[in-house]
Amino acid sequence: MTPSESNTEKRQFQRIPETVTITVNKIAYPMTDDAAIKGVGINISAGGACFAVPQPYDPGDLLSLQVNLTGWQHHKSSYAAVIDDELAMAPLIAVVKVAWCQVKADTQSYDIGVTFENIYEDDFKALKKYLSPE
Repeated sequence: MTPSESNTEKRQFQRIPETVTITVNKIAYPMTDDAAIKGVGINISAGGACFAVPQPYDPGDLLSLQVNLTGWQHHKSSYAAVIDDELAMAPLIAVVKVAWCQVKADTQSYDIGVTFENIYEDDFKALKKYLSPE
């Protein structure tokens, strides 16, 4: 068994590649005025995501993650996303926990793996529908 086969078998949710823009803010007390960090999504599943950003985070850190995932809103049970273009373009927002962080050898950025910790129930259902093959 190869390492990638082993990782696939351990995953509860299949990840799909999604190259999208993301925004990350660290959730910490006391709250600071630190600017949001922009990055690029690598993949996403119903259980979490992987993205690349220019700064590291420690395993266990809580982050506010905004994922600009085009079309996911159309899977919500509300008709508002179908008729309201602004709502249809709204990012997926969730509180995530850092599972791992790896420096990328060829660039000055970090790959971050996170699990979803807190996400609105309707958003979670829409994400699962978006990710499920039809």
